[in-house]
Amino acid sequence: MSRVATKATSALKKILMVRPTHFEVVRYSINPWMDPVSKPVNRELAMAQWTTLKETIEEVGGEVHVMESDSAQDWPDIVFAANAATVRGNKAYLANFLHPERRGEREFYKAWFEANGFETCGRTDIAFEGAGDALWCGKNYSRLFAGVGPRTDIRALPDLAKQLDDGSGFKVIGCKLIDPRFYHIDVAFCPLSDELALWFPGAFDPVTQHNMKNEGVELVPVTAEDAGFFSCNAVVVGKNVIMNHTTTRVAKTIEKIGYNPIFIDMGEFIKAGGSSKCCTLQI
Repeated sequence: MSRVATKATSALKKILMVRPTHFEVVRYSINPWMDPVSKPVNRELAMAQWTTLKETIEEVGGEVHVMESDSAQDWPDIVFAANAATVRGNKAYLANFLHPERRGEREFYKAWFEANGFETCGRTDIAFEGAGDALWCGKNYSRLFAGVGPRTDIRALPDLAKQLDDGSGFKVIGCKLIDPRFYHIDVAFCPLSDELALWFPGAFDPVTQHNMKNEGVELVPVTAEDAGFFSCNAVVVGKNVIMNHTTTRVAKTIEKIGYNPIFIDMGEFIKAGGSSKCCTLQI
């Protein structure tokens, strides 16, 4: 399935992506999607899929900044730029990865942010996995929905709120993830606008579901099947929603709420537990 892209008419969205130079050397499994023996990554196909994602974002009006990863040969998952940090204004709260297989990525991201005019911060003693587990929503980004449990420690949230405080008084909402397949919030929750988001309710515990429904954001559910196609792991630019191939049901849902679904193949990245959103970070 595919749709014709429509140019964004709002402010230009700036997005960081990391070239998957060493992505094929993933030899470990740190989530239920990964099995490097039975599901090895095809490097050429992964690079082609990444390039298609980049070009699609640019086609709809996004501005992509590419971080090269030539010297990050020991950190193949660095392609998943969403985990680099959570950004507000010119401040980047850096990730502190739970698994040792990813911890070395932090220094590469830190260097990139500082070289590009960002102030960096973030603790190194508590697990926190960037915008993979912290998504802005609400009017003027007044809400930060933060996934906790599998990868991010809830104890990171007070410091996150303190360090990114810009005087606007945003609220951090801790969201407990309970399904190991949806180990980051960005594979189960996708803000489309200030007041609208896709979500898979089954990824969250009942208390979290109740709390999320009461934060002034209209939540549009997807099914477990659709969530398994990474339908919530989408890149939103204007009214365009760029995501992995999924069901016609999702296409109809997105069109019904006034958005334009654009489907691309992210199959090589799904082998590592990520899709289009995981490969991007709004900066």
